[in-house]
Amino acid sequence: MDMVDRLRIAGIAIAIGLVAAPMAIVMTIAGLPLWSWVEAAFAIESVGHSGPAGWCYLTSYVLILACAGFIWWTIRRRANGKK
Repeated sequence: MDMVDRLRIAGIAIAIGLVAAPMAIVMTIAGLPLWSWVEAAFAIESVGHSGPAGWCYLTSYVLILACAGFIWWTIRRRANGKK
């Protein structure tokens, strides 16, 4: 793998990370019923007077990154001829 490929991969990774941030915000707010259920079922502070807790946003962000990473990995494997 040459330097150009590494820079391209780094650029794609940064772009995925930047696009995932607003998606995580929307997903967290849309999932407010889920976070309320988590708080009621497990007694973990999830929803306060100002909305979901910070860890809810982080969880959504990590889930989006994990899904995007898996999709990217699958696409790269198929492009290289592996199944």
